[in-house]
Amino acid sequence: MTTMKIRLIVPITGLNHQEIQKRVDYLTSIADPETTIDYRQVKNGPPAIESEADAVLAGPDILKLAVEAQKDGVDAAIIWCGGDPSIDAARKLVDIPIIGPGESMRAIASTLGKKPCNIIPDIPVLKMRTNLTRTTQAIKEIIQDKATKGEGDVFYLGCLALYGLGPSLREALGVPILDGAEASLKTAELTVKLGLSHSRIAYPRKH
Repeated sequence: MTTMKIRLIVPITGLNHQEIQKRVDYLTSIADPETTIDYRQVKNGPPAIESEADAVLAGPDILKLAVEAQKDGVDAAIIWCGGDPSIDAARKLVDIPIIGPGESMRAIASTLGKKPCNIIPDIPVLKMRTNLTRTTQAIKEIIQDKATKGEGDVFYLGCLALYGLGPSLREALGVPILDGAEASLKTAELTVKLGLSHSRIAYPRKH
């Protein structure tokens, strides 16, 4: 069985090794048996991505890490942020698939309902996992409100700090809820298995 290598590009500096390793361990637990996962973190960038300015600050190191991933022989890389920062530019620099959790969730959501709805609780990114009970309850309330008002019929968790919450939320609420960790990993695995990568028509090579 051929091993598939997937790398997380972590675009923020506010997570330490132990916190990132928890994310890698979770992904490994839901990955296909042949998939191995590692990560690289930006050296220069914002503690968290909360705005367009933060995404721009993270950009240069994201691009460096995308190029490094290809040189290291990685099969696909995931930019670990629901906003998919610098994804278009990264795709112009490398031939391996560069996967965005936001894109992945929206693509799957579009097949499951008519009104995909982005869900992000009003909690700072680096504090979303401080009290998961509070965070989960906030998400439930938002989803129930959106569903009641007819503003959404399929929902996706727009921040990767919410990784791993999808299964329990789906079970509790009985509606499709997409988790960026699941969606991006499975998109990466499928893309590699099918021998696909981004189109050079859409993303012309930048030398």
